[in-house]
This record gives sequence, structure tokens and C-alpha cells, in this order.
Amino acid sequence: MGRRNKTSQQKVHSNSRSDDTSEEEKHATFEKRIAEQLQLLNLCSSQDEYSSVSEAIASLAPVDTSPSEDDMNNVIDALLDYFVDDVTEENAKALVYAAAYGAWYRDLDWITDRIDDGGSDSSVSERGEEDDAISDEYGEIDDDDGDFIGEGECELCERSIKLTRHHLIPKSTWPRMKKRLWDAASVIESLHSVSANETSDQKVEEMKHVLECKLGTSDLSYLPTNFTHDTVRAHLSQVCLLCRMCHSAVHRVHTEWELAMEYNTMERLLECEEVMKFGRWANKQRPGKYAN
Repeated sequence: MGRRNKTSQQKVHSNSRSDDTSEEEKHATFEKRIAEQLQLLNLCSSQDEYSSVSEAIASLAPVDTSPSEDDMNNVIDALLDYFVDDVTEENAKALVYAAAYGAWYRDLDWITDRIDDGGSDSSVSERGEEDDAISDEYGEIDDDDGDFIGEGECELCERSIKLTRHHLIPKSTWPRMKKRLWDAASVIESLHSVSANETSDQKVEEMKHVLECKLGTSDLSYLPTNFTHDTVRAHLSQVCLLCRMCHSAVHRVHTEWELAMEYNTMERLLECEEVMKFGRWANKQRPGKYAN
């Protein structure tokens, strides 16, 4: 009798192992599992894309409770929409079911039924509790950039949604950028002056060379013509308004320094095909927990 009770207790403990994990942690595991499954199918071109897409897809599932079958269908639809020519409906279901099972285990009876009925595909791994985690290469978002500041239209995906502030020159680069811009301000001001006075091309080229040494680039198209020492701070503080999903994607596609040097205006961000691809896809997704 005693042995039977002990066995019964062990079984109950085993079946309730996920109860010790918060819903937020389970959701984070779900997002990670999606990224893993996408990698197994070699569907993205970079780790950044895997991270961005998995976060966006996983965001369609609730964070504070176990997902319903309708929630998972929304996730499947979003995955099919993004990989429209690369994933079959069967593979999409198998991928999402495997990821959900890895996160919620047997909390979801209907997921268990799908897997037990052969609903998973051989190309998708059914991972257990102790699987090795893949490295997360999530981009960092500076200070208060990730905080919601209000509601409006995201400048990337154009959805009406809660917005965050994205510093076009990330704060983490300000110490280096401020010194570079300060050192170059006088030269920039002189360059615009000599250009307006039609000074010799040789003089202009000489000054551009000096700027390239000071700034690391001779491209001044992102700087205002009236750039001076007094406008350095204002230039560093420029922001655009992005939804949380697009904001994360921007930081994952590019490093902080790339954003500061190459994608420091909204126009330049929109010239990045990977960023635009994500924006077009995000435009078709429901805001979910980020809705106005």
C-alpha cells in the first residue's frame, strides 16, 4: 500500500512539473522553441531574422494563460503568411504543435491529442524538457526606448498600436558619436559654406577627407546643412515611433553601431530590405496584447 502511494505521488509530481513554471516563462519557452524549429527547417537567412520572426509569431499566443486551439491557429496562419512559399500547412502545424508541446507539455490536452494522432512531421523535432537552449542573439534596447509612450501609427508596419521610442542613434553609441560629431562640427559647417560659395572641387574634397577621418564616413546626407556644435545634442536625440515588435526587429537586424552610422534616419531604415520585409509582414498581423 505504501509503495503504491509513493508511486502515485511521483506520477502526480511528474505530470504537474509545468505548474512550477510561470505562464510568462512558458511563453518565453514557446518563442524559443519556434526559433529552434525554424532553424531546423533552415527557413531564415540570419539569426536575427529567426529571433524577430519567432517573437512576432509567438506574440499571437497569450502571455498570462495557456493558449487555446484558436490561439495556435492564429500562430499557424501567421507563420504560413510569412513563409508563404516555403512551408506547407502540414509542416506549419507540426512546427507550432511541437513548439507548444515543448513549452506547455501536457497542460494542453488538444496539443497532446494532435501529437499522439501523428500530427507532427518528421522534419520537426519534438524536444523534451532538458533540450539544450540555442543562443539568443536579441538586440538590446536602450534605457527607456522599450517603454510604451502612447498610441498611434507605427512608422514601420503602419498599424494603429501602442508605440515605443526608437532613438535613431542608439544611446549606447552616444559617447563615441558625440565626440565624433563635436570634432567634426566646425569642418561640416565650413564645408557647407565653401560649397555654397562654389569653392574649388579640390578644397571640397580635402574637407570631405578630413570628415571621413573624423566621422568614419564621408556621407553627410544624414546631417542637416546647419549642423553646428549647438545642434549635436539635438541630432543625437532624434527618434522615430515604432511598435514593440518592429522596434525589436530593428535592433536584431542591425547592431547598435550599424544603426548609428548607416541607418540613422527613418528613410535609411526603410531602405533596408530585411527591415522592410518584417514591416510588411507585421502589417498583416493583429496587434494582440499591444492593441490600442
